[in-house]
Amino acid sequence: MLSELNRNKLIRLRDHFDTILEEGFNLITENSDQFDIYQSLLRRYVYCFESVNTLLKNFGPSKKHRTHSIAIVLRASLLDYLTTLYLRTYLTDKLAELENAEKKYNEQIEILFSEQIRRFLTVSYKDKRTHLYDHEKFCKLTDSLYNNFKHLFDDSKPLNYDCPSKSLKYKRKDDINPYRIRDRLDNYSQYLEKIDYLEVFSLYDVFSKYDHFGVASMALEYFDIDEICENILWSLFHLSDGVSFCVDLLKSETGSNSDFSKFFHEIDCMRGTVYTRQLQLGENYIKKFS
Repeated sequence: MLSELNRNKLIRLRDHFDTILEEGFNLITENSDQFDIYQSLLRRYVYCFESVNTLLKNFGPSKKHRTHSIAIVLRASLLDYLTTLYLRTYLTDKLAELENAEKKYNEQIEILFSEQIRRFLTVSYKDKRTHLYDHEKFCKLTDSLYNNFKHLFDDSKPLNYDCPSKSLKYKRKDDINPYRIRDRLDNYSQYLEKIDYLEVFSLYDVFSKYDHFGVASMALEYFDIDEICENILWSLFHLSDGVSFCVDLLKSETGSNSDFSKFFHEIDCMRGTVYTRQLQLGENYIKKFS
């Protein structure tokens, strides 16, 4: 049985999300004029909030199966948060005008773009032998990616259409994965005293188990509904930090003049709802958002 406190928190969240999503989608419209990492991350945070809000409607013991979908959505967004925080450390160094900081920051942006380009350009020998593989189509994709992202390719390594990923500047070992992010944040931890990134990693790890079938994912089906609810609520709490950092980076890098005040006022209210240890709601209010 879901506790009254957690039930009330979930109901209250629906009220917060009404404003967060209305403002969020308006802000997306105002900040979609560039092929930009931070504009895209803003969209992903808002999309996450909308998905979770939809899945949390009437969430409880009878809707416990929705945990699987919620977990997968939150897992992706928590990794977005960690990536945002990772990039923020490099931008902080850049703004502080530390030696080579601007170069290092730009390299991280390039690596982030390069990783998925490499995935597009990497096709195994076995897959090339299937009827699904169209070499002419693959070559056109390669040319398109090369022409749009020339700065990510090494001019000294001409394109080989059998394995074009070898011409990229950055390799798999350079990828910004959770292990690399953790090392960076640990080394930067003295500047992150008010940011509990370790709990974010912990929640990310829990939700990753839902995403991969096995003993752990099966065991999670039997977790107490209140413990599941706590994980969801605290994930949303941390994601509110993530979207805040994202907007800071967005303003710094794109010069956005959008008014985020109403959006973040409601985000702060949502944080308060998650944090509180007492929450009473009137019956009419409960009926309105149930």
